[in-house]
Amino acid sequence: MRFPLLTPLAAAAACIMAPAAGAAPQGAGQAALPPVFPWATVANSADTMPGSTLRFNSFNQPSVNARGLVVMRARSKGEQGVGQPMRGIYSRDMGAGPGAITRVFDVDTTVPQPNNTLYDGALGTFTEFPAFPRIGMDNATIATRGQSKPVWTYVADDGTETRVGTSGVYTQHRGQGITGASQVGAAPGQGHYGVPGATPGTRFDQFPGAPAVGGSKIVFKGNFTDGVPKTGIFYRRASPTLPDTQTRVIASSDTLIPGQPVGGVRFGSTAPPSASSTHAVFLGLDNEESPTLGGIYRAALAPQAPLQTLVAIGAPVPGEAPGVAFSRLGEGLSFDGRYVGFWGAWGAESRTLLLICPEDGQKDLIAYCKEHYPDGHLVQVPVHQGMFVHDTRTRQTHAAAKTGADYLDFLYWVFSGRPPGVGEPDGDDPEPPRWRSAAFVASYHKGEDGQRAQVAFKGRGTTLPPVDGIYLTVVPSVRPQRVTLVDTTTAATVLDPAAPAGAVVTTVGIERDGLRNGWLAISASMLDAVSGESWAGVYVTRTK
Repeated sequence: MRFPLLTPLAAAAACIMAPAAGAAPQGAGQAALPPVFPWATVANSADTMPGSTLRFNSFNQPSVNARGLVVMRARSKGEQGVGQPMRGIYSRDMGAGPGAITRVFDVDTTVPQPNNTLYDGALGTFTEFPAFPRIGMDNATIATRGQSKPVWTYVADDGTETRVGTSGVYTQHRGQGITGASQVGAAPGQGHYGVPGATPGTRFDQFPGAPAVGGSKIVFKGNFTDGVPKTGIFYRRASPTLPDTQTRVIASSDTLIPGQPVGGVRFGSTAPPSASSTHAVFLGLDNEESPTLGGIYRAALAPQAPLQTLVAIGAPVPGEAPGVAFSRLGEGLSFDGRYVGFWGAWGAESRTLLLICPEDGQKDLIAYCKEHYPDGHLVQVPVHQGMFVHDTRTRQTHAAAKTGADYLDFLYWVFSGRPPGVGEPDGDDPEPPRWRSAAFVASYHKGEDGQRAQVAFKGRGTTLPPVDGIYLTVVPSVRPQRVTLVDTTTAATVLDPAAPAGAVVTTVGIERDGLRNGWLAISASMLDAVSGESWAGVYVTRTK
């Protein structure tokens, strides 16, 4: 399906069809509103997974590049005669066709070199993909985290055989798989995968979150142990013709937070970065749980590049009274080279939220949650929070949406981690299980002059029962108009004509690389409450 570009008149009509800013979300019993923009299906529950006889069952939030190439993580439901569900990373070109759904990596794919360890006579394959995949803004390079059995075997100095490498960052470029980062940095001949600036021979322990693509470089968060546990933001050129390029550090636990005197406070935590072809942005704090210093920083993808503070803890909140300042900043940054989309909170006022353990997912994790939180878990959520965009050129920050009359919350909670005694120590998520929150925003410059940014975000309305949706706005604007793109009252057939006729959208997802050059990509799940029939898919639309 090709998408028509909206003329100014068509765009105005689209805004009239959508609920006006401040309007209550559409009720489930009301007739469905016409879609603001037409949606096209990237993949859904009816599609067979490439390289498998199984069908897609569930999808994580997708990423998209400026030309409409979509990349997504997905899995099947196990069928009779099949063991574990099929799972992998898949792509589809929606900008030139659309093309066929293609496999990037799945659990039958051999882990790219370095890989010299045989299992049943064959080199080790992937076992899981723990985070959503990402794609270069202006290229087709795809990056993902990957888990596997140990892929590198070597003889240590004491003569013992050692196996390492159960986690890494992997890319696909022009159909070729490449290792961007790996845990093999302590092995002989693999020092280019080691931690720069640490004691020689120090390897990475894990690569939390989703790595970003910065031109020909992979930018990632890495945890390591150098006497004590540390963390940082790193990059490395991922090239099949230059396999020994060194890993470089942008900032780490050894880096002084900008604005501090010599001997001042260093980063205590960092968050997975976002990147353009020339720069990376990341959130760095003194203390993740109760930050007093830190903020959002930008650095060039070059050795020893200085950090530039974009938005700091304590910076003024746009549109609020003088003296009102950010006290919390979100990890998930959306960056297009100029604009940075982010979540922020301010003020001391909070409300209490009861979190209930999930019913679906990894059984050991669910059991751990119910054992420790049988009656749920109470958390305090900031009352004053919002979605913002910082313009790195003008150095101004703009509000896209705030809690109040229209929105109750922008934070969403999951229970994740590795229960004691389950899995490998350096496996999928080595941290103990806990409740984690995240906010979801994607931004991209609009128009030839790039003087405004489109912003798509996920939010919860103030009506009861709660309605979650994905909304679109443009900043800067004196009075930003927000368009409801899809929410949890939307008829499933509005997104996907193949969905069950009586189904309604139940969950929606968007990630930081989900909006680029007018391409918006989302994930959604749907359910027919009467028949119990479920449906899921990944969908795209054009927003310009």
